[in-house]
Amino acid sequence: MTVAGPVWGIPPTIAPPGRPPRRAEVVIVGGGITGVALLDVLRRHDVDAILLERDHLAAGASGRNAGFLLAGVAENYARAVERYGRTTAAEVWAFTIANHALVAAAAANLDAAHHVRGSVTAALDAAEAASLEAAATLLAEDRLPGVISRASDVPGATCALVNPSDGEIDPVRLVGGMAIPQAARVFENHPVVAVEDGENTATVHLEDASVEASLVVLATNAWTAQLLPAIPIRPVRAQMLASAPVAALVPRPVYAEWGHRYWRQRDDGAVLVGGFRHRAPAAEIGYQLGTTEVVQAHLDAHLRELGVAAAVTHRWAGTMGFSEDGLPLVGLAPACRRIYVCAGYTGHGMGFAVNAARALADRILNDEPLPGWLDAARCAAS
Repeated sequence: MTVAGPVWGIPPTIAPPGRPPRRAEVVIVGGGITGVALLDVLRRHDVDAILLERDHLAAGASGRNAGFLLAGVAENYARAVERYGRTTAAEVWAFTIANHALVAAAAANLDAAHHVRGSVTAALDAAEAASLEAAATLLAEDRLPGVISRASDVPGATCALVNPSDGEIDPVRLVGGMAIPQAARVFENHPVVAVEDGENTATVHLEDASVEASLVVLATNAWTAQLLPAIPIRPVRAQMLASAPVAALVPRPVYAEWGHRYWRQRDDGAVLVGGFRHRAPAAEIGYQLGTTEVVQAHLDAHLRELGVAAAVTHRWAGTMGFSEDGLPLVGLAPACRRIYVCAGYTGHGMGFAVNAARALADRILNDEPLPGWLDAARCAAS
């Protein structure tokens, strides 16, 4: 029997259900990796912060991804340099490398299956191979990890870019484990229906109550525009499947075909395959979490190409939040006084979110400036 849901399951409820207070200094909306990481930082600085989650922790993209911890963005470094410029691309890569270090520190005392085995970005045609070779040259010049390998074990690959510093993790165990120390401040099953910006206070409206706050943080990724329509983050669906356990086959996470397909193998032997939304791009826009026959057929075919004959045990989808420029939006929301955002990871939330939460906490606590490429203020100028 195939389960219609993520292979990761859901984290256990961490606290008895209760009512949130009528006021808090900071209200975080969203119980994914961003919200939990931000809550942890703020509480360690004695900030009166709470987290509101409409469902359970990691119900959104944080519990529906492949668990990759990769440097950079979906595009390789050469393409990122072309799009953002050399300085910004290097800063983005350094930011995500620092994010992995923060995740590793958080996971050190958790049973979250964190491993650093590297990653492979495989070229399936000559154009992609040339782009990866250019990326490797630029990475070396900028003293960032990544080397070309001709001995790829990826079917059909002409060459591959190997980053030995990348990793993988169980995202649900990570989110659930990080939330445990702040359990009394987490309120699951409390949907937020609206946020109201004010001169002296912000108000978070629930279905049957309201919470006032000095400031509100929307850690809502794909759903941010539902609460703050001016934020340019669009919902994009990603689909995945998982097989029954098989013998060791995939030694480290793999990206291929310009990031449109990806796969890895868990410690229990299950092979996870995701992507192929480019085979039906129009259908993969929106908030629908159901899977489709078209994309799942491509995932099935790729699983067989990998030599996996085991049955598929799980099929699922998740909704990612794509920003206009492919980079996260962090900081005070444009035209707002007390509403902040930390979202828009464009498919790489696990690679950005913990460091993004750290950067936002520094902004809130110490008025530290955000990098221009990260600051949500750039929305107002676009």
